[in-house]
Amino acid sequence: MFNSNFDTLKTALDVQLKRQELHAQNIANAETPGYKRKYIAFEEYLQESQMKLKLSTTHEKHLPPATRVVTAKQVTQKSTSITNDKNNVDIDMEITEMVKDALRYQTLARLMSANIDRYNTVIRNVR
Repeated sequence: MFNSNFDTLKTALDVQLKRQELHAQNIANAETPGYKRKYIAFEEYLQESQMKLKLSTTHEKHLPPATRVVTAKQVTQKSTSITNDKNNVDIDMEITEMVKDALRYQTLARLMSANIDRYNTVIRNVR
């Protein structure tokens, strides 16, 4: 019933929420010796899947190509250290990323709301 925008937006919202959780975890562990920063890799996988999925239909009765589900992956940044205790959390960077992710989340939520409004308009035939 719904278009793929709903699935894509839901996944993107989930990714932003998980990123916020990891930023908070990183900040909470900024003084923990040996702690390594964690982050979510998503856009790279999304780009890869879009490049690999170049399907088209050859007949009007063919079903549209199935959309591939792209999942985010949690990555631990092990190769760096910014303190003597081998911790690599930069609080300023984490806070900056949290703000950027919060803005992205707000934008995605507005897009989801606009999508829902469009469906409501169609269902109720109201403008």
